[in-house]
Amino acid sequence: MKRIWSSVITLAMLVLVSASAQAQTREVTGRVTAMNGQPLSGVLVSVAGQAAGARTNDRGEFRLQVPTGDVTIVARTIGYKRGTQRIPSGSSTTEFALEKDVLELEGVVVTGQATSVERRNAATAVAVVSSDALSRVPAVSIESALQGKVIGASINMNNGAPGGGGQIQIRGASSLIGRIEPLIIVDGVAISNATRSNRMAVVTGSLNGGEENGTNRLADINPNDIENVEIMKSAAASAIYGSQATNGVVIITTKRGREGSPRFNFTQRVGTSSLIRKQGSRRYQNLAQALSAIGANSEGIAAATAACTATSCPYYDYQGELYGRKDPAFESVMSLSGGVGGTRYYASASDKQEAGIALNTGARRQSLRANVDQNVGQRITISLGSNLLRSFSQRGVSNNDNALSSPLYGFAYTPAIIDLNQRDTLGHYVLNPFAGGGTLGGSNPFQTFDLMQSNEDVYRLIFSGRANWAAYSGDKSSLNFSVQGGADRYSNENYISAPQELQFQRAGTVQGGTFPGTIIQGNGTERLTNISGSAVWTFTPGWVSATTSAGVQLQDRAYNDYNMVGRGLGPQQFVAAGAQNISITDRQEKSRTQAAYGQEELLLLGDRLYLSGAIRGERASLNGDPNKTYYYPRASASYRFVSPVRFLNELKLRTSYVVSGNQPGYGDRFLALTSYGIIGGLPAYGFPQTIGNPNIKPERLNELEVGLDGAFLGERMRLEATYYNRRLTDLLVRPQLATSTGINAAVLNGGEMTTKGYEFGLTLVPIQGNDLSWTSRTTWYQSRADITSFPAGVQPFTTSSIGGFGNAYGRLRFTPGHTVTTIWGNKIVAGSTVGNQPLADANPKYVMSFGNDLTYKSLNFNVLVDYRRGGTISNMTLNLFDEGGNTWDYDDPSPDPAVGATLGAYRYNSWGGGKNTAAYLVDGSFTKVREVNLSYVLPPQMVARIRGAQSAKLSLSGRNLFIFSGYNGFDPEVNNGGNFVVRFVDLAPFPPSRSFWLSLDLGF
Repeated sequence: MKRIWSSVITLAMLVLVSASAQAQTREVTGRVTAMNGQPLSGVLVSVAGQAAGARTNDRGEFRLQVPTGDVTIVARTIGYKRGTQRIPSGSSTTEFALEKDVLELEGVVVTGQATSVERRNAATAVAVVSSDALSRVPAVSIESALQGKVIGASINMNNGAPGGGGQIQIRGASSLIGRIEPLIIVDGVAISNATRSNRMAVVTGSLNGGEENGTNRLADINPNDIENVEIMKSAAASAIYGSQATNGVVIITTKRGREGSPRFNFTQRVGTSSLIRKQGSRRYQNLAQALSAIGANSEGIAAATAACTATSCPYYDYQGELYGRKDPAFESVMSLSGGVGGTRYYASASDKQEAGIALNTGARRQSLRANVDQNVGQRITISLGSNLLRSFSQRGVSNNDNALSSPLYGFAYTPAIIDLNQRDTLGHYVLNPFAGGGTLGGSNPFQTFDLMQSNEDVYRLIFSGRANWAAYSGDKSSLNFSVQGGADRYSNENYISAPQELQFQRAGTVQGGTFPGTIIQGNGTERLTNISGSAVWTFTPGWVSATTSAGVQLQDRAYNDYNMVGRGLGPQQFVAAGAQNISITDRQEKSRTQAAYGQEELLLLGDRLYLSGAIRGERASLNGDPNKTYYYPRASASYRFVSPVRFLNELKLRTSYVVSGNQPGYGDRFLALTSYGIIGGLPAYGFPQTIGNPNIKPERLNELEVGLDGAFLGERMRLEATYYNRRLTDLLVRPQLATSTGINAAVLNGGEMTTKGYEFGLTLVPIQGNDLSWTSRTTWYQSRADITSFPAGVQPFTTSSIGGFGNAYGRLRFTPGHTVTTIWGNKIVAGSTVGNQPLADANPKYVMSFGNDLTYKSLNFNVLVDYRRGGTISNMTLNLFDEGGNTWDYDDPSPDPAVGATLGAYRYNSWGGGKNTAAYLVDGSFTKVREVNLSYVLPPQMVARIRGAQSAKLSLSGRNLFIFSGYNGFDPEVNNGGNFVVRFVDLAPFPPSRSFWLSLDLGF
């Protein structure tokens, strides 16, 4: 690695010396407009083959320094087709009239740390989501706003709790126990997308951090500041960003200022949310029916006898009362942008307050951003950006627990025949006598949500900087040097207060025990810093455009997390200190990644043939040998056939082959001793239950991608198709160890898996006129991941409860010869129960989306619909309600009265206490109306009534309006364990909601 770094630095010094003589230049001025003559600001005008250039001002005017002699200049901007003009040596002015790019054929995509290529020449599949598409309908987080807009990306929200919390998985499973999420880049800075545990498990008895209903940190980012989101799906991205990018890269580019007079924009939104699906619970007809469900529970029998009669029972809509809040939500956004001389600026502020649908739940996101670009002379450009964020959320309790504190878990065992939302004369809530066999075994969800506090408060600062020096610019070549870096740091403070007044925290309960009441206080801080230096040389002799780039990178990560848990609280105690039982947890992590890369890109045959090759050398402290360098090569090519036949405007064939890696997890390489306490009066140490592997290394991935992109019928139709084949070796696996060793788990490399998939997209423009236009887009994708082999001695292994709850309910069991997503469980064979049987697959057969955008004069209507076919769900929520005899459809007719007299009894008896797992493995197909938006641009005469305003728009929008599905639950898209390689467990989630928003956008 040292030789790589020194070689790159030496090369840069030699090039600097050779470039000391500068070529002569001249100035070209001009104007850029749309086809209707309207000036276009912010258009990049540059010499063909060069990335740097000048941007137009408010009047569409530009000034550009070009080499002497004849030269070709290009004008391009998002949303318009590029324009090209040949400027003879004796001419100094020109004009462009750009046509709208309805099919999104233009634009540029990232190919390196400091390089890009026009999208029409890109050799890999890349998805770009514009600012308008991202912010058209307000969303709880960026993940939600991206749903249905990226082919090949499975984007899901974990549940309906306010504040976000979702998962992006690109091209299916890419590891079994390693990193599965894409790398997130904001303005060149790698940022954290971690989900921090708040130790809620101490209060509720849940089994893992995923069940604690946390929020991943991508939810902090303000979508209103984003210019576009570029999703690099291919592993080719790893040649740019390294082994952390094997699972794809999400590149977020924020808005920046443009030359011209100051522009002030203000947006005010008001909205509300409501429960999408309310399943309710069983309606008991009489006392006898209620007693049959309550069983041998004396407190429950007494309560039912007091509430019901021989002919009737009251009914209380628990779900509707707890999740029925429709308080208003607000969002205010303002921005100021402009530029004068060599300075351009963009500043924004936003405040969004989201009211949760449950009592005492909600979220607030605040953001301050400032971006500045400064030209220093004609050759140096400095770009700085900073973003201060605050995210505060109260997400309540949900998902699995062992104290019946999660509302849907408790409601499953609670006949809805008494008013749990009532208080006595002293203000105390009624205790739930049903769930858990009596008042010591359950909880009152209304009391829990009213008295319990669960706060997450995050302060975050993201800083980015970039300096570019155009060291040399000649007729046929140019040389640029750039340095880019930044930092992302957040502080995540958690505070949980579960007072001993809570039913499930009282003395003698499962969670209260001998220390009733719990307070948890903690903080987690994470800091990511990265810096890179790049040199880019372009050579354009006429027959070829060559771009050579090389650079070095350094990234550091530091993480510190602690929690103080106090159990056994006194009256009016609000801090953990002073509790009867105090425990402290603490964790620190540090890691470093160093890399160097070289890349060559060629455009040949009139810019029709694109060739690219790159190699990256990388070493990381997470590897067993932190000084060993791993190399990741990449090669890609594309060729454009321009108007080969009459109806075909352009057809591009593309392919790429990549070797990439996936770093081990933190601590996988450490061999450390743990304390065994005091033995024989002396401190004792020994091996921990989980040991590291000093020989651990990155997983290795080989990916082949082939595809085509075509524009047809006068660019009224666009087709994109991609096939990929991923082969992963040196898999991180967890072998089963003999209990006699005293070690439960270890991690080693070995085995193989493959992931294959197809992606298709079709965009149509049936109508394109001055007053009326219609654009329709359909996408389809599928993927499949198969485990092909494990090394000798490694048997099929399971994961924690994130991957299911054992054979009785269905779980993952990674086994060669089967898919990663196979659900294993018990099956009755010849009258006997046989365990570890492959029963179903959690992976959808395919996923589709349908989007339509219709514009008539000043009116615009947009709708987006998602469809998922297949994907089995373990419906444990249904199992809980059936077990408690309280399912919404429990009394429906039974398919076989001999098995169960009612439908609920039939299901539960068919399951047989877990002997027949398939009874609750159900189809998760669904159709969702993701987005609907209707907007109206006010006419100038109405805008003139608003003092100082130059434009105004009114919008009415909705998100997640409808779910059409045969799934017998709240939502087949939720997942109990949060982010994981496979999502299939529905267990007492926070129910998802629909939202409506009214927006007013003003431009000054």
